[in-house]
Amino acid sequence: MDFDGFMTIFGDFEERKSRKRKGIPDKYQKFLPENIVTDKISNPYGYDPFLIFFNEKAKKEAIDSIYTDRLLQWDYDKHNLLCEEHFGDKGQLWDKRSPKKIAAFLSGWTGKKVVLVANIQYVNLSSGYPLWRLDYYFE
Repeated sequence: MDFDGFMTIFGDFEERKSRKRKGIPDKYQKFLPENIVTDKISNPYGYDPFLIFFNEKAKKEAIDSIYTDRLLQWDYDKHNLLCEEHFGDKGQLWDKRSPKKIAAFLSGWTGKKVVLVANIQYVNLSSGYPLWRLDYYFE
């Protein structure tokens, strides 16, 4: 599809809506690359959320989510302490962090054994900064 010299790499929207990837639950299908309309490159401060990680070995669906930008608001010191412990830094970027380490971080945060189901990257439309939704369940 061509829009004044800009091409979408994903094809027609109606065609993309009907595609489903096996092994990924319906609630995560819209976050797959083939279903994204506005990407990070074309619109870095207002792109569609996309799936960074999905745990195909998860035995259940996620029962809860944490948005990473809220962690600092809820308990700044706890966030920094757990980040240092599990990642070796106090950073706020979650796209390159290992799913096992994220699960360990969430276990420390919640005080219960956590299984990470998905990591989805969003953008904060008021600031343009990225944030992540971490979906999980308790084991």
